[in-house]
Amino acid sequence: MSAQKKKDKYEALNTYFETIVKDTAQTIYVAKEKINSNETLTIFESNVKMINDPVNNCKAYTKLFNWRDFEKMKKKYKNTCTPSERVWWCSNAFWETNDFKYKKVLLESMNTVKNQEYLTYKYHGRVYAFSEPIYYQNKKYLVFTAEALFMSGARITIVIMEKVKSKWTVMSEWSNPYLYN
Repeated sequence: MSAQKKKDKYEALNTYFETIVKDTAQTIYVAKEKINSNETLTIFESNVKMINDPVNNCKAYTKLFNWRDFEKMKKKYKNTCTPSERVWWCSNAFWETNDFKYKKVLLESMNTVKNQEYLTYKYHGRVYAFSEPIYYQNKKYLVFTAEALFMSGARITIVIMEKVKSKWTVMSEWSNPYLYN
């Protein structure tokens, strides 16, 4: 991936991250492994047809979801990482602390014998995880999976961002607190 594409994608990811973590002074725990893009594609395909806008109004985004554009995205981004034993996580694609604007990001491996419940218990709260952001409809949109792991479960969100006046903004989010990996 070119440095410019990486910068553009991670700018969007950080813009979203700033909406979910307000306290920049706290230490933030993030999964070292990226979420498998195959999972992002699966969730996007099955759920984006009916999606919540930023103020939680449920709408049909038929203009957003286009089979031909989705097939292009799927062809380009499917199987871009090697799944670990736990298919949700990549075993060859990792986040680095400098990918995030926050200075207090601590990366923790999810591909260990320790389970996620142990990690959320260890850190007394949340561990965040993200897939690699992927372009959709000729780079008009950016799609990625964000996960917040809690002591009581996980919240998995598909984030769709749109570039407006040279800035990435959250166009829509779809989340399901009942999905577990």
